[in-house]
Amino acid sequence: EPAFSEELLDLYYKRLFPYDVMFQWLGYGNEPQGKHPGNVKDFFYRREWSFTLADDIYIRYNCFRDAAEMKAAMIKKQPHKIDIGAVFNMPPKDHLGVSAASFKTVERELVFDIDLTDYDDVRNCCTGAKICGKCWQYMTMAVECLDLALKEDFGFKHVAFIYSGRRGVHCWVSDPAARALSNEARSAVVEYLGVNLGADGAKKTALTWPPHPSLRRSYQVLKPLFDA
Repeated sequence: EPAFSEELLDLYYKRLFPYDVMFQWLGYGNEPQGKHPGNVKDFFYRREWSFTLADDIYIRYNCFRDAAEMKAAMIKKQPHKIDIGAVFNMPPKDHLGVSAASFKTVERELVFDIDLTDYDDVRNCCTGAKICGKCWQYMTMAVECLDLALKEDFGFKHVAFIYSGRRGVHCWVSDPAARALSNEARSAVVEYLGVNLGADGAKKTALTWPPHPSLRRSYQVLKPLFDA
């Protein structure tokens, strides 16, 4: 494994990190100087960003007015890990100025974390953090099934799958309806999509015949991949 390089990290934040793309994506058309109808000038500013710095120093409640402010902060702090949080009802840096009850989440993308370690009971080539081209096919299968379910069963359109940087994939659903889901609704979506075969000791999903249409569709997607 290549040695960590502070010099390359500095180069990455100064020249390669996609600040404008991140601002465009997570701003959803809202701009600090925007004048179009419906523009929320402080929308991006109310998004929380968490940084993990060297020596596992964790910093929450970062927020930025625009891409330029984000770039300046990242070049200065050089985070080793970045977590994208929710949009709150005020800039997160001001959360200590109000009561905990007054600091509220307004919206957040619906995010799924698919990890290869979830497949340790069925993959026979690698375990734990190790991955190879053979077991990575499980990620390909998961992406195909989840993408179809989110679009066909829930009607979502803005679905993006992003390599997690380690051993899995993150799925981000950015439709307005998905971002507005309550915690209970998010749990219901996860429960609908989950099929537990009991390998971890948990209660198995009751499989019936004929199978649920979503399971039948997944089977039709997966069978050719296993046969290949």
